[in-house]
Amino acid sequence: MKKRIGLIVAVILAFGVTSAYAAMKVYDLKNEQGEVVVKVEQTENKTEVNEEKKSKFDQARDTLKPGESAAIYIPGPDNPDKRVFFTRIPVIHETTSALQQETGSFYAFPESLAGGYRFATGVVNYSFNHRQPELFEDMYKEAEQGKKDFVVRKVSPEPRIDSVATEYNGTKGKVTVVITNFDRMQYITEEAGPDETVEKVSVQKKEALYVANKLPDGTDMRTVKFYNDNSKLLFEVSTKTAAITKEELLAIAEKLN
Repeated sequence: MKKRIGLIVAVILAFGVTSAYAAMKVYDLKNEQGEVVVKVEQTENKTEVNEEKKSKFDQARDTLKPGESAAIYIPGPDNPDKRVFFTRIPVIHETTSALQQETGSFYAFPESLAGGYRFATGVVNYSFNHRQPELFEDMYKEAEQGKKDFVVRKVSPEPRIDSVATEYNGTKGKVTVVITNFDRMQYITEEAGPDETVEKVSVQKKEALYVANKLPDGTDMRTVKFYNDNSKLLFEVSTKTAAITKEELLAIAEKLN
């Protein structure tokens, strides 16, 4: 079993000025056994993103082609723990049949969502082996000896699907559905700033979470999160479109299973 960090916390750890923050309140989403699957920590201060470090990461990632994965190491005082980050440029599928072919029995992806949103694209994310000391040492040496801003090593992901992100288009805008595989996953940790919204809601007669926050680029995003105990999948229905309401996101979530 392992835990995973959500997008906001992942960005903080990779590019944040500091990864230390104090939680004012913690919101938990639990499964039927009472175990936490999502933990959203509302913090006193929003950690700022180190744009220079993020720019180096983007430069490293731009060296990859669709379907390629890599380990990226960015040396410097902002990375005292010598963290190595993994990334992948996924293949973008434009039909559910193509997506289904790659994902197999992981989940049956619908052509449309409640409210008339039609499938547009889908990408598959895979797990990585984060315990590769020999690879990491080689990357450290390459960075030090070559005085490099970053080191990129292409790697192969594990065959296990980590998550699948799909995008659906409607007359009001776009809705994203991310489905995360909780087989061998313990829980996901995320951060919400002091002025951001975290609420307990209900989906399919079960406890769920509604989160309205800002992405690192300043974009507003609203998300409904709920867990399916039978399939061990976490569903996150989100939008960046202001015209799409919280109630519409909940209506979409009600029909997913």
